[in-house]
Amino acid sequence: MKRAPFFIPRSGRMEVPEIDDEHKEIVEALDQVRQHIDEGQEANLAKTREVGNSLVSHFRSEERLMQDYHYLHLPQHIIHHDQSLGMIYRILGNCENLGRVEIEDLRSLYRVLIDDIFSADMHFSAYLLDIGAAGRGA
Repeated sequence: MKRAPFFIPRSGRMEVPEIDDEHKEIVEALDQVRQHIDEGQEANLAKTREVGNSLVSHFRSEERLMQDYHYLHLPQHIIHHDQSLGMIYRILGNCENLGRVEIEDLRSLYRVLIDDIFSADMHFSAYLLDIGAAGRGA
């Protein structure tokens, strides 16, 4: 069964190249695992774990950038990331326990990323616009 690919809507672009590029790489990695499932192959648990690790690394990268720009809402953003990490670890733990990855696991990881973009990252994007730093590679 062919499923629609994962993607980041245009409205989810932050205009911060390093963050937008990381978002794109994570979604592309999720989509590679999805393609394995669509083709009837067993989804690669190690590749899914890599996606989880990419999300963790991405969150830390965002936090460093926010710190560099003295983002006032960084403490709240870190809390949001910590909550998101709990979800990521739960999803990956379930995959490990079952010994397989299901499409719903990928969808859940995708929702974690999309939720981070729209409920937290876009506020940072607006802050960068306000201080005139967005679109310049922040």
